[in-house]
Amino acid sequence: SSSPGASLNPAASPTETELRISEIRNKVDQMIPPRPFTHVNSTTSAKHSTVTILNPRDTYCRGDQLDILLEARDHLGRRKEYGGDFLRARMSSPALKAGASGKVTDFNNGTYLIRFTLFWEGQVSLSLLLIHPSEGTSALWRARNQGYDRVIFIGQFINGSTQINTDCALILNSSTELCQYLDAQDQEAFYCVRPQHVPCAALTHMHSKNKEVSYLSKQERTIFL
Repeated sequence: SSSPGASLNPAASPTETELRISEIRNKVDQMIPPRPFTHVNSTTSAKHSTVTILNPRDTYCRGDQLDILLEARDHLGRRKEYGGDFLRARMSSPALKAGASGKVTDFNNGTYLIRFTLFWEGQVSLSLLLIHPSEGTSALWRARNQGYDRVIFIGQFINGSTQINTDCALILNSSTELCQYLDAQDQEAFYCVRPQHVPCAALTHMHSKNKEVSYLSKQERTIFL
């Protein structure tokens, strides 16, 4: 359940939950470090990357493991020296309407181990898709963390016969007094600038619109064309 709203001092200390969330995000940041590049040719290329079946056999039994080593290369055929590529590994037998995912292990040096468990008998087809190169994954993660102000929220407060509109957001950089609307279960909060002499519980409606803004550079956008 959500509280009807409470007045909030913008300088209040972060809660234990907020600190925990920050800790988790910092760990994810370390998993997806910045990968700047000067030309799309230096990004990962599915065409030039190579795969090798490790310890191949003529026949496999149900329940066996099939391991594949992927060596990532860029568009000029140069070996990648770091990981972070977004890969999707699938195994399927359309005639049996069967399918399963492979497990991808990133060694953070441009090589990946893809492990398939052979769950059923018969022929299987394997696919390994490069969804985004590591440079694109890094750009999307950075843009995601910058995008809190892309959607503009306007809160409508009613004070008697007067309607007052103020800015609202998940994160508000404001020195004025804020109203905090907190979800008690997961400790997620939404904030609105509190109108003068109006209680936080007087918030009745919320309007939103999108800003025309991109957090990707011109160079980064070429990855997704």
